[in-house]
Amino acid sequence: MSSNKSPPVIDFGNYLSGDPLKMKKCADQIGHACRTQGFFQIVNHPIPMSLQQEMFKASREFFALPLEEKMKLDKAQNDYNRGYEVMYGQMIEKDTKPDLKEGYYVAQDLPPDHPQVLSKKFAHGPNIWPESLGPAFRETCMDYLNQVTQLTEKVMQAIGVSLGYSPDYFDAFCTDPMAFYKLLHYPPQAPDADALQRGIGAHRDFGVITLLLQGDVPGLEVWDEDTQSYYPAPPTEGAYVVNLGNLFEQWTNDAYVSNVHRVINKSGTERYSIPFNYNGNPDFVVKCIESCRARPEDEKYAPISVEDYVRQKYKDVYGRVGIYSVADKRAERGAPSAPEAMPAGTAVRVH
Repeated sequence: MSSNKSPPVIDFGNYLSGDPLKMKKCADQIGHACRTQGFFQIVNHPIPMSLQQEMFKASREFFALPLEEKMKLDKAQNDYNRGYEVMYGQMIEKDTKPDLKEGYYVAQDLPPDHPQVLSKKFAHGPNIWPESLGPAFRETCMDYLNQVTQLTEKVMQAIGVSLGYSPDYFDAFCTDPMAFYKLLHYPPQAPDADALQRGIGAHRDFGVITLLLQGDVPGLEVWDEDTQSYYPAPPTEGAYVVNLGNLFEQWTNDAYVSNVHRVINKSGTERYSIPFNYNGNPDFVVKCIESCRARPEDEKYAPISVEDYVRQKYKDVYGRVGIYSVADKRAERGAPSAPEAMPAGTAVRVH
């Protein structure tokens, strides 16, 4: 049976309006989408379409560079998840082919003496820029990073309201966040490609929340558990596709859904997209939100820090191909390690 679903399109301008009734309506719509599909799209947000278009222009320019120039930025040269990721560098879905995509990571530009860099927090460090694209590329990338970070934190406020709390519920989590985006280029998949070839394989996102800027080429598909089939998430001009990750699902005791999705580019043309992964403060310990359980003994998962959870998931997916590796967490003197996640018997994780 095929699915007739699609991610709902939510007017985020209602939440930003400051009108309590409109804010509550928007938060309720987001909450319903989080409980049912784990995916939704937001429109009428503050990020100008002109900046989005500049980002896609910058992305096309970057991936058009000669391979030898991109390899000067190879993320294998650092241990803080910055720079260029080669084609076929990841295998998100087990027992398939390496993913038919290349990428480029950008996050906050942190100096070597920053405390989070000195303590070797995952994905904390300086960015690595292509010299030939000049300062304009860097300025556009950082402007976008700052604006999409602010938007994501507004979405987190709305999610907090949807859970029955005030907009500042997630403020501590949002302090000094681990957050990065990845410029992605998916070449068109050949009609006779291997049946196990994907642009990015079926998976649930690892962390807390993702805001995806799609461009105008389709390819994103979301799993529908009811029909046991995928449905398309077609591009909507200017919109962000929002989805929750496994760590947020765990945080809500499985009340809010982290859903399976994949990308297969059958369009016959190049697909560019920009997923922004926001995982919050690396030292923040995620434990069950009280409104998501009746009694403490109903909690399905043990507390775990953002850093421990996210680092291990990246180790898993890069380890399947073997081109890139993720370092183990450096032991901090006198600091106890965070406990392991304790999965519920019915929970399924697809990577």
